[in-house]
Amino acid sequence: MSKVIWFMEGLSSQRDILQAIKSECPDITVIASHRHDRSEILSEADHSYIEPTTDEERLKFISDVVVKHSVAVIHAGRNCRWFEEHRVEIEKNGAKLVTGANNLTTFDIADNKFSFATEMQANDLPVVPSIYIDSVEQLEQSIASKAFDNASLCVKPVTGIYGLGFWRLDGQVDSMKHLNDPDSRRIHPDIYIHSISRSSFTPMVLMPYLPGPERSVDMLIEKGEVLAAVGRRKEGPIQHMECDGDAYYLAIKCAELLKADGLVNVQTRNDHNGNPVLLEINLRPSGGICYTTHSGVNLPALFAKWHLGLINKEQIQLPFNTL
Repeated sequence: MSKVIWFMEGLSSQRDILQAIKSECPDITVIASHRHDRSEILSEADHSYIEPTTDEERLKFISDVVVKHSVAVIHAGRNCRWFEEHRVEIEKNGAKLVTGANNLTTFDIADNKFSFATEMQANDLPVVPSIYIDSVEQLEQSIASKAFDNASLCVKPVTGIYGLGFWRLDGQVDSMKHLNDPDSRRIHPDIYIHSISRSSFTPMVLMPYLPGPERSVDMLIEKGEVLAAVGRRKEGPIQHMECDGDAYYLAIKCAELLKADGLVNVQTRNDHNGNPVLLEINLRPSGGICYTTHSGVNLPALFAKWHLGLINKEQIQLPFNTL
């Protein structure tokens, strides 16, 4: 089997993934590509390419690179739904495609925060309670009716990444807080409602704000079977590595239920009783996946070796025996 793996454009951790693989697997040929001339990313690979900007050109581009380098594995880090839709065409030259899932239904659930919450509840997995909000009037009514008793509230768009659009609704906060300290993500509900009333409305979910701590579990998973996982407990700027605990195993159950596939990430947060509940699953590597190398487990390297047939399940588990 060819020892050539190709990482196409990712969202935030492509460079770290390339470095993690090259540090442990110098004999593997790594290709990287990106739509933009990101030299700090592309220079980490053995071969690099600028990706076409249109979907129409992408299939031929992929085919040409696969044939030229005898690529064995392609990892899609962005536009994963498009890649899954074109799996048959992409794999026709022999390269295995990894998108984070194996069917479009998984993306439908994972990419919609309300659908995700509904699916988890239907399968008896604890998840942060969510109300689908499709109008300013509904949001006002839900806030006034104390939808989650007296819990602090927060909102986020139904779809989106990087936490964009997330705000804590705090009736006690100074009216200038969101401008003077935007990183706090706190805003007075009256100001928030006034602002969205003056813009085009985007569907959102209303949830209770949970005290935490928040955890993020990065995994190597093969068609719903978790082969390796490392958790990170976030406390301020400090992240603690974990490979045990209720949140860790809850995250694994979530990924297995959705039959995720590849390098994925599940986030949890503790509720007011100290019990972890699911926040979301990302069918792609997290921005912090390479923090996990500090635990002694190099997930990107394990991913590359597993998909290139250089390691078996027992060998994947070896690093965990020392944790």
